[in-house]
Amino acid sequence: LGVAPRSRALAARALEAHRAPPRVPGASDWAQSTPGPREQPKRALASALCPGDMGNKGAKQTDEWEIDEEDENGISEVMRTQLSRLIIYAESSDVQLQRDVAEKLANEAVKPARQVQIVELGGLELLLPLTHSEDHDVQRLSAHALANLSVNAENQILMADKGGESRGPPAREAPHCLQHSCVTPILTLLGIEMLVHLLGSTNEAVQRQASKAIANMAVNRSNKEKINECGGLDPLISLAGSKSDSVAVEAIAALANLAVNDLNEAEIARLGGLAPILDCAQSSNPDLSCQAARALRNLSCNQSNKEEILKLDGARILQKMTTSKHQRTAKQAARALVNLNVTDG
Repeated sequence: LGVAPRSRALAARALEAHRAPPRVPGASDWAQSTPGPREQPKRALASALCPGDMGNKGAKQTDEWEIDEEDENGISEVMRTQLSRLIIYAESSDVQLQRDVAEKLANEAVKPARQVQIVELGGLELLLPLTHSEDHDVQRLSAHALANLSVNAENQILMADKGGESRGPPAREAPHCLQHSCVTPILTLLGIEMLVHLLGSTNEAVQRQASKAIANMAVNRSNKEKINECGGLDPLISLAGSKSDSVAVEAIAALANLAVNDLNEAEIARLGGLAPILDCAQSSNPDLSCQAARALRNLSCNQSNKEEILKLDGARILQKMTTSKHQRTAKQAARALVNLNVTDG
């Protein structure tokens, strides 16, 4: 399943209040969505296992659920009436069933009118078992759905407070006390926790979509600290050093949004986030260098951070960036230099 070409759209710019020392006005947060994995007039969930026949792959039912592209209530009606059944499919060991459910959600989550509906009607309960699938395609599709759902400002709040409950992860992922128990562990995660889990994937597509979703979630002021509390900073810093530019772009975009918060700004530096961001600032990839410049602008208000950036040769790197032919990169670098009290030139 190939993801359609990415079409990055600036969906939100949040100006934070002045700080001491103040941020240069215009320090921005942004949220972005991308097209779903497939675009087609009608989508149908493939013939699926009957709930009573889980594990018996020879027992098929003949009905298909079709969602008409023209019917704006299509997905909501299916989720309203069939959510528990869909969750059973999402929790099944049948990877194709999981892919069908994940693909449907990823496609429908592209549409602004459907985004809040999906979350309010229990979409996170569906996505929880999918994010813990062992199949990379299922993980990628569920991360893609979460990224698109998180573009909506209302969902950014809902996804921080809502989550899902699953019958539990594979035994090897369960807590040690339950691994040899006959009790099925119950896994309960909020939307933010699902995304932090996905950041630990070894698959670059999953890493990219999860980072993008966290960048979107971090547009909301109260989510910034929640993401930190859920352990999101450390894996994002690791991904900022990814060999994949597309992964690093999204991870640094997330860190830039999270840094518009005093506690996060200091913590990102404490965890070693400045060095990989400065490395990316020197990239020939314009998207990567632009996000790095934006992150450095937001990370250069804290006094300790200023000193560390200067020690890491940040002034020279930023001065060079002010000559970039990409206007946004040059502007962000110039504003970071103002925060550092370094004269451009």
